[in-house]
Amino acid sequence: MDKVKYRYIDLQSLKEEVFDEKEILVMLIELFIEGVDEYITVLNEEIKNRNWGMLFKATHKIKPNVSMFGITELEPTIYQLEKNFRDEQNLETVDKLVTFCLSVLKEVKMELQSELISMKDE
Repeated sequence: MDKVKYRYIDLQSLKEEVFDEKEILVMLIELFIEGVDEYITVLNEEIKNRNWGMLFKATHKIKPNVSMFGITELEPTIYQLEKNFRDEQNLETVDKLVTFCLSVLKEVKMELQSELISMKDE
C-alpha cells in the first residue's frame, strides 16, 4: 500500500516508536486529536481574555505532541508562543501567531482523521 503524503503531519518516527502497532497508533492519534480540540478551545477563549498563564500552560502541554506528530511547520510558532506567553513579552505578535497556529491545527486534525480512516480500512 502506498504511503499517503500529508502536508503537515509526518507519522514515520511515531510509527517506528510504536513498532507500527496499529492499535497503539490509533489510540495516540485519537488522544492527540482530543488534545488539539482542547488546545483550540483554550486558544480561542483565553486569547480574548489575555490570560497569558493559561495560554502558556496549554501551549507548553501541546508542544511535545507537535514534535511527536512531525508537525515541523508549526514547531517554531509553538515555541514562540510558549516563550511569549511565559515571559509576557512580544504580546503584540501573539494574535498573528495564534491565527496561524489555529489554521495549521485545523488542517492537522483533518489529516489525522484521514489517517485514522485509512488505518481502519486496512
